[in-house]
Amino acid sequence: MRMPRLPLFAVLLLFPVNLLSAWDVDLSLAVPGGIVSVAAVDREEISGGVELWYQGRRVSSAEGIPAAVGYVALLPLPCDLSAGEVELRVKNALDVVSSLELTIEGRDFIYEEISLNTAMSELRQSDDPRKMEESRRMWELLGSFDPAASLTEEALVLPVGEARQSSSYGDRRLFLYRDGGESRSLHYGIDYAVPVGTPVAAAAGGKVVLAADRMLTGLSVVLEHGPGIFSIYYHLDSLLVNEGDRVENGETIGSSGMTGLATGAHLHWELRINRVPVDPLLFLHRPFVLP
Repeated sequence: MRMPRLPLFAVLLLFPVNLLSAWDVDLSLAVPGGIVSVAAVDREEISGGVELWYQGRRVSSAEGIPAAVGYVALLPLPCDLSAGEVELRVKNALDVVSSLELTIEGRDFIYEEISLNTAMSELRQSDDPRKMEESRRMWELLGSFDPAASLTEEALVLPVGEARQSSSYGDRRLFLYRDGGESRSLHYGIDYAVPVGTPVAAAAGGKVVLAADRMLTGLSVVLEHGPGIFSIYYHLDSLLVNEGDRVENGETIGSSGMTGLATGAHLHWELRINRVPVDPLLFLHRPFVLP
């Protein structure tokens, strides 16, 4: 649903406390794993930042990025949100904050238990300095926001075609360790059960910002598709790109494997917007920003 722009006198009647400005809200993907988009013709209307709050905590924030409609802030919705109300807060160049209550639809997610052997248990449970440093670097990378990054205007393509999914976005996981311990986590991407050596394609055009061998994720590639927008490819068997390269939609960036913490051959594919993991399948038939 796209919120219409309202004349100022109508805004004052509807929202007597907060003075809404000339921006639009797109709720067409307002589900856990989706986004809320706020668009403005004039960047000053959203230049102070845009935030989403849920049950008293901020769940996402965004800056405006140039787009065909003017400027757009993409607010990702985490997969652990429940259906209900969220508060949208928009600050303009004069630090005037407008707010709006929005309704988020719910989603059902899969629960699964994963038993790990001794080596995989130790790898997941260890506090190895290398693993910690790689995690820190990844978090820093996914939090970077380059306003000059080229925003792809195309829908995503599947990196291994219509391959069978072995795990889905948002799965609730229980890891069972060999020593009897356990831990819970959310699955932030999609796993495709493909043989070792299957070509892996870039889901969209962009810049290679990471191509490295990591402890948990093995041979890994991260592509930047716009300010704060990244796709991730884990457990590869080979890399065909280097950091700094530019790739086109559908270009082969490596081959699938089972490197790192992997119980079998597969590709883990992930999409992050402003650090928050979102469901990449929602963007197969539409671009990140609607025209």
